Amino acid sequence: MNGSKIIKYFLVECAVVVLIAAYFLIDSSDVYRWWVGDTQFATLSLPCDLHQKRCEVSLKDDTPLSFEIDPKSIPLMQPLHFKVTTPHELSSIELKIFATNMNMGFHTFRLKPTAKGVYEGSGILPTCAVGNMIWQANVILNKSDRSLGAVFTFQTDK
Repeated sequence: MNGSKIIKYFLVECAVVVLIAAYFLIDSSDVYRWWVGDTQFATLSLPCDLHQKRCEVSLKDDTPLSFEIDPKSIPLMQPLHFKVTTPHELSSIELKIFATNMNMGFHTFRLKPTAKGVYEGSGILPTCAVGNMIWQANVILNKSDRSLGAVFTFQTDK
């Protein structure tokens, strides 16, 4: 083999090693966040009780979004059904729920489309001996050019 072929093979091998290392070392969600920036969250302008009805908010791009949890009593350690309605068409929506007054873990649910503009999923929230937990639900819509979100707060008794 002549010297130029050896150099070409060496460069190709180096490129392959770099690509494989990048695949294992670079988190795609970090690249996405770098590309679109941080999620722009909207909050409710008026108080809303998820125990009574669905709550609605306008996202930062003025798109309406509603969020609801069933059953309305929002029991812990029992299956909950989450529903988001928005005109955005996405393959899924992220729902991240965590307790604000005690570390109860970080719970992520993926809501899938069930109808045009309707995304649904289910999950279980853990119980706590202290009770009266205040939870925050972050609904996140990851689009190709930006990430939008809405923040909802609710309380559970036990």
